[in-house]
Amino acid sequence: MKRLVEEAFNHFGNKKLYKEQFIKYFLNKGMSKDEVDKLWIEADRMNIISIGVKPIVREEEPLKILGHVTIFRLKGKEDE
Repeated sequence: MKRLVEEAFNHFGNKKLYKEQFIKYFLNKGMSKDEVDKLWIEADRMNIISIGVKPIVREEEPLKILGHVTIFRLKGKEDE
């Protein structure tokens, strides 16, 4: 499981991915949407990733939140 999840992060060369990037990566690998959802849910449960939310704001109005995006962060040894 960990190796499979790490594959997506390695592909993008980052420890943080937008949920949409993660899903699209595995859809392109031939997984169904349901399989991908089960993958990230299980990865979170197994403490392989952490899930957070990042607000979307305008630079000129940083206190006005327009929406949000879900971020997956790959956990490492420093997080254990």
